[in-house]
Amino acid sequence: AKYKNAGTVEFLVDQENSPYFIEVNPRIQVEHTVTEEVTGIDIVQTQIRIAGGATFEEIGLDQSKIEPRGVAIQCRVTTENPERDFAPDTGTISLYR
Repeated sequence: AKYKNAGTVEFLVDQENSPYFIEVNPRIQVEHTVTEEVTGIDIVQTQIRIAGGATFEEIGLDQSKIEPRGVAIQCRVTTENPERDFAPDTGTISLYR
């Protein structure tokens, strides 16, 4: 495919650490900030630089040198109004359980 830019490759890993391929997406996903937190790499800036012609070497990207540090979790909070057929809603979070 000769695709050379940021994208998403998804796998599932079983209990024996065997990876199973799910899909490839030629775009950055909303959850990219989790990867940015644990790698220290600004993925959006990197994608723009590569699209502009920069090489991985010029940007300083070398897969063997990318070391995850720590962990990160991203949560999405969505609201729906049951009185309006569960239409999307806005407001202030006033209770968390």
